[in-house]
Amino acid sequence: MSKHQEILDYLKGLAVGKRVSVRGISNRLKVSDGTAYRAIKEAESRGLVETRPRSGTIRIQTKNQLSSDKLTYAKILEVCSADLVAGNAGLEREFSHFAIAAMTLENIGRYLTSSGLLIVGDREDVQIFALEHGNAILVTGGFEVSDKAKAIANRLSIPIMISHFDTFTVARMINSALSDIRIKTDLKTVEEILIPKFEAGYLFETDTVRDFHQLVRKLNQVRFPVLNQHEMVVGMISMRDVTGKEASVTLDKLMTRNPIVTYFDVSLASVSQKMLLDDFQMLPVVANNGKLLGVVTRRKVMAELKNLQEKNLPTFSEEIVSHLKVDDASAHFSFTITPSMVDSTGNLSQGILTEYLKEITIRVLTKKQQKNVIIEQMMLYFLQAVQIDDDLQIYPKVIARTRKNATLDFEIYQGRQIVFKAIVTTKLN
Repeated sequence: MSKHQEILDYLKGLAVGKRVSVRGISNRLKVSDGTAYRAIKEAESRGLVETRPRSGTIRIQTKNQLSSDKLTYAKILEVCSADLVAGNAGLEREFSHFAIAAMTLENIGRYLTSSGLLIVGDREDVQIFALEHGNAILVTGGFEVSDKAKAIANRLSIPIMISHFDTFTVARMINSALSDIRIKTDLKTVEEILIPKFEAGYLFETDTVRDFHQLVRKLNQVRFPVLNQHEMVVGMISMRDVTGKEASVTLDKLMTRNPIVTYFDVSLASVSQKMLLDDFQMLPVVANNGKLLGVVTRRKVMAELKNLQEKNLPTFSEEIVSHLKVDDASAHFSFTITPSMVDSTGNLSQGILTEYLKEITIRVLTKKQQKNVIIEQMMLYFLQAVQIDDDLQIYPKVIARTRKNATLDFEIYQGRQIVFKAIVTTKLN
């Protein structure tokens, strides 16, 4: 790991509000003042730190900095369509655990945690007990709350919320919100594989072909972002652009202008699709002001996607395709239509079918050789309506395949009757 990246990792780990300085970082991490200064400026571009008058440079809360297992009480207020009746000052506090008061007062204590949430009905003694132990209250059924409980909540800055939904519905809403955040934080972003600009290399539009060749020899790379005087990305330059050109020619005459860029909070799945479809080997990563932060390479993106660890919770897509069965003997796939797969008319949802076709396409094309598969186009032909409890058999057939593309033909049967046909075209890497 480079010293530059080591400093960025150190800054990420600091508590919000912690002051940082060039001299402090250089002494702690044993780096030069120049290296520390450049890393702090990049951290400022990423939104990790902020320089304020009189306070200096401090660690700040980034917009995309979400905890995998925490929500705020304000979010719960929104999720449950509840009304806030007390404890407004504590609305932005986080919580990671909720419990339902379905036991006696003597037994409730073991289920309460600091900064938790207790779902309760019209039991004033339980409400006050939970508040005194640092737990917010969510009263279900629309029951009123006593003035005594409100006074305690306001004194301790702990919210009391009232929802007109029943306890089961409220618990399901909160659990769904927690699951959504956990899934979101499972997704990897560009920031996690970013190659900092000082490692990736860059040039200015006033630099020459001679400067390009010197950077190639230094970093053993063949393409670089090109910046203007404000360090904003204005072009890309590669070996193909400079071949046969005089050493004194400036890069602004040779570079590809207005290049495609990405941002450090973009998911790897999104970046990989862009790189495959447009055949990019590298993309500059910029801050919101257009200044260069670093680059991501196609090789690194694809390698990271292959090495993704198991997620904490399955997505809706993964839950759907978990019903898919494989018959190796006859080389076909099958699934049974369940109530959750139909639309309002009782027919199989078109979105569900596309999820199965996408999954089968990936399995067929990666069976013999590990590939990254991007669905480029899908054409569906609906020949017959199907309904709940119908068993569908899907027969895929590869009708064209090259090193970079593949086309599959699908026939979907219900019994002996063909009900759907589909053509799927893909990009391969």
